[in-house]
Amino acid sequence: MTDASNSAPDRSALAPPFARVSEDDISLVVETFYSRAREDEMLGPVFMRHVEDWPAHFERLKAFWSSVLNLTGRYDGMPMRVHAGIGELTPAHFDRWLALFAETLADTVDPRAAQEFLVRARNMADAHKRFLFR
Repeated sequence: MTDASNSAPDRSALAPPFARVSEDDISLVVETFYSRAREDEMLGPVFMRHVEDWPAHFERLKAFWSSVLNLTGRYDGMPMRVHAGIGELTPAHFDRWLALFAETLADTVDPRAAQEFLVRARNMADAHKRFLFR
């Protein structure tokens, strides 16, 4: 018999009420945004030089957003270090990323979900610019 007070909580039971954005919406946003980003005049060349396996990149980004938005813990990585290794990035790249991301959100998900994404995306863009260009 297990003492319930010593056992770890069943996080899967807690996940649905705390999910801010559905996993389907996360997938839709990631796939739509990066399809657009690859075609973007400013962002496209950077992505095309640095992403070799798009399906794997999509899965990693979906895990990232799931962790950020829904606290799933699916992502295990260091995005600041990854972006620091891309010497051609400028603050303008992050500004364009954020603008295109906001456009994609407006086109793909409901306003509540878009706001959940956008608040965090703004914070990430600002943090990257502070870290990379101080």
